[in-house]
Amino acid sequence: MAGTLKVGGKVLATHNSETDEISLASDTNIKSALNASGNPGIYACRAWVNFNGTGTVAIRGSGNVSSITDNDTGDYTVNFTTAMPDTNYCAVSNCEQVKDGFNPGNSYMDMSQCHNFQTGSVDVATNPEFNATSIGDCAVVQVTVTR
Repeated sequence: MAGTLKVGGKVLATHNSETDEISLASDTNIKSALNASGNPGIYACRAWVNFNGTGTVAIRGSGNVSSITDNDTGDYTVNFTTAMPDTNYCAVSNCEQVKDGFNPGNSYMDMSQCHNFQTGSVDVATNPEFNATSIGDCAVVQVTVTR
């Protein structure tokens, strides 16, 4: 079936039913549809995860993340479903210790840090108390990988 993919009235891709090929539209249309016009390239989120870092770790939501490994208190490994092409990506994390259940109005932001960049994973250390000198488990841990 032939067709087009449009966003905001701009054609981003077309499908040729005879050859079953998909052709991307012009770079200008894609950048315009994503509100990313201008010279800089478009750098996509390659992986993301929101997980519970207390007790038995559990992923709440993710993209390109196969699992979380709980290495020790406040020390986790985020494992990618599809590996990064190299270790030159940017991984940003944050954590949140929740008071009185999972309610953002009853929480406060804490510190976390990504380290040990591998093509198939990245490690995250969390500090649930901003002024503490050691790492600890956090109720909400979020990691985003861009490349």
